[in-house]
This record gives sequence, C-alpha cells and structure tokens, in this order.
Amino acid sequence: MTTSVGAPALAARDKQIDRLASERFDLLVVGGGITGAGTALDAASRGLRVALVERDDIAVGTSSRSGKLIHGGLRYLEHLRFGLVREALSERHRLLRLAPHLVHMEPFLFPVFGSLLAVPYYGAGLALYDLLGAARDGGRTRFLSARAARSRSPALRGEGLRGAFLYHDAVEDDARFALAVARTAGRQGAVVVTRCRAVEVIAASGRAAGVRVRDELAGRELDAAAGAVVDATGHWAMDGGGPFAGVGAPVMPSSGVHLVVPRERIPSELGLTIRVPGRIIFLIPWGRFWLLGTTDVPYAGSPDRPAPSADEIDYLLDHANHALGVRLGSEDIVAAFSGIRPLASDPTARSTVRASREHRILVRDDGLVSVRGGKYTTYRLMARDAVDAALGPAGRRAPSRTADLPLAGALPRSPLAALAVGLTERFALSAATARHLIGRHG
Repeated sequence: MTTSVGAPALAARDKQIDRLASERFDLLVVGGGITGAGTALDAASRGLRVALVERDDIAVGTSSRSGKLIHGGLRYLEHLRFGLVREALSERHRLLRLAPHLVHMEPFLFPVFGSLLAVPYYGAGLALYDLLGAARDGGRTRFLSARAARSRSPALRGEGLRGAFLYHDAVEDDARFALAVARTAGRQGAVVVTRCRAVEVIAASGRAAGVRVRDELAGRELDAAAGAVVDATGHWAMDGGGPFAGVGAPVMPSSGVHLVVPRERIPSELGLTIRVPGRIIFLIPWGRFWLLGTTDVPYAGSPDRPAPSADEIDYLLDHANHALGVRLGSEDIVAAFSGIRPLASDPTARSTVRASREHRILVRDDGLVSVRGGKYTTYRLMARDAVDAALGPAGRRAPSRTADLPLAGALPRSPLAALAVGLTERFALSAATARHLIGRHG
C-alpha cells in the first residue's frame, strides 16, 4: 500500500476545515496576501481566536509580484510624505531584526546625469533619507565621482554622468516572507486555510458575524462564524461578483511591472536607482538575475493573474537603455510579471504615481473592516490598525505584540551564517547554494 506524499498535509488541512466549521472565532480574515497574513498574526499574537481563508494560495497575488524591496521610498520625499518615509524606514529596521533570513541590506547607486546642480539637489534628498532613518542600517550615503561610479557599475552610460550616490536599502523574498508570516500565525494558534473561497458575509442582528466559504478542494460550503470580519482582499475587491464588491474605501488599482533580466546582461556590482521623469525605476539584484521595475499606471483589467502590457515593457526598456550603456531588448527578458497595487482612492491625486501609499481602514456600519492601500514594508502597521479597528475599545486591552515577534525560520545573523557553513560541510553543497537555502527557509 502506498501513501500519497501530500496525504499528511491534506489531513492537517481537513482538521483546519473542521475547526473553521465548528468553532466561533474572535476574528475572521479574508485574503492571504501580506496584509491578511499580517492581520491574522497580529490577532493571534494578542491571544485571540483567529482564522484566515484564502481562495487560492498564500501570496498568490501582489504579495509575490512586488519589487522585493523593504524601503522607505525615496520618491515619496519629493511628494513631502516625510512621515510615511520615516515610518517605513523604522519598519525596515524592525524587519531586518525579525526576519534576517528573508530581509537583507543591499548597496544601490543613484546615478546623476545632466546639470551639475542636480548633484546637490539629489544629495539633499538622500541626506534627508539618512536623517529619517536610512543611515541606521546601511550607513550614511556617500558620493562617488563618475569614474568611481562606472568602476562599480560599468553598465552606466558615461555621457552626461556627473557621479552617483551610494546608499543602502533592504531586499526581501516577498512570497517567502508572506508565507513566513502565515506560518508564524499558525504557530500562534491561527487557523489558516487556502483554496477556501469567501462567498458571502453572514449577518446577524445587523452585524457581520462571519463568512460563508466554499472549500474548493471538497466542493462544499460551510459557515465560519466570527465576532468580527476583516476584508484584506486588496485589489480583488474590484471583482464585481465577490463578497466585498463596493465595500470599504474605493480602490485605485495601479499596475507595477517588473522585468527579469540575466545578471550578466547588465555588468554592475551594485543595484541601481534610476531617476526618470515623474518617478524612479530600480535595477534590483535577485540571485542570478536583475529585476527591472517598476511602472505605475492605472489598471482596469481582471484582478486575477494580471499580465504586463507591451507599453509597460517598452517603457522600462527605453528608460533603462537611456541610463545604461547596454541595449536591452525583448530577447533579453527571461520573465515579466505585474503586481496590482490596491491604492486607496485619492481624489487629490492626478495620477496613481502621486496617489498616497498610506493605508486606510474603513469600518462599515455592520462592523466589517476593510483595509486598502499601504506598502509591503509597513504591512505590520496595517495589520495592527485593522485588528484595533475590528476590536474597537477592547483593542487597547489586548495590544499588538508583533513588534518583537520573530518570524518562522528567523535566527540572528551569526547563527544563520553558521547554519549555512554546516549545510555546505554536511551535504557537500556550494556556499552559494547553502546561503540561498537559508535565505529562503531560515
């Protein structure tokens, strides 16, 4: 008799489904992206009975299609969003400590082209970035001459190059990070069920009292009862047939496209932060590849499996080729992906580029809580605020405990390095392979 490799996992899932159908939870979270996973963890860390349902898989949407950066957001300084930048940099510092296996610092060059006056202008911005908290983790920004910059990044175009600023920001494995948050929530007692679609909100005495869900594997529906419900579905709220259509703060969907290019195609020791009209694009080191992105344009398509448009791909190639001394073409693209930012609608913004990245929490009259907007970097704060809103005054009696809660797989950096050495010796792995495994699994 043979046993399926997946049988233990399916048996564990059946137990979670049974709990979902039989227990009454303090909080039910719908959506398994970083915001939903973070909300489930926040609630579980407070000792609450919490469940999370996700129609597909953890981080299947935007949370696995980001630019992989944990950062303050340099360009928000131009929009005078100093509070947002300071807050994000504070969270960057925290996540480097709570998830050192998944978040690490990387050096970036910010090349300056054109007028000599651009050097002090951008230098002032990066100095402010340091003051708001960036220098705490990566040290202070320093200026490199054009010659020194090209020695570190030979791909840079020499014509008009005035020099470059060397600064640091953090890079993450976004999908693994979201999964680590969900796993940590499970370890704290949360019920986490994927392939479980929310069908409709259950009402009792005029209040949201749970959600009817469909187990997509078994093909049956069940009612999950809860004292409060949080909609963390992000841009899936655009789905007119979904349970949260028209619920919460209006969403301004924005497409962010990234291209995956072989590392050898762009000779550079460092990542690049390239100023283009109205925004910034990044060249982000990602293993054997570079990630080139991102775009920021309104999106009106299906929320399910968005695809990059030809115009967005051409936009990234054109701007990269303008700054670099290489000529990238479509034949250099290994892959491309699009993530849809569920920006909270901003009536003062003339475009998605200028729309606020701050999150918004809306509590409907029936108590349903919706989360919109925000940045990956500040997911923990979004989650905290969502749980506070769901609990109301009781939230002050059970405060968030995630500020000092390491994620699954976390160890201090020195033990992680020793673990990598142990893997190389025990299994005859290369050092690079061992570091890669540690960087994905802890």
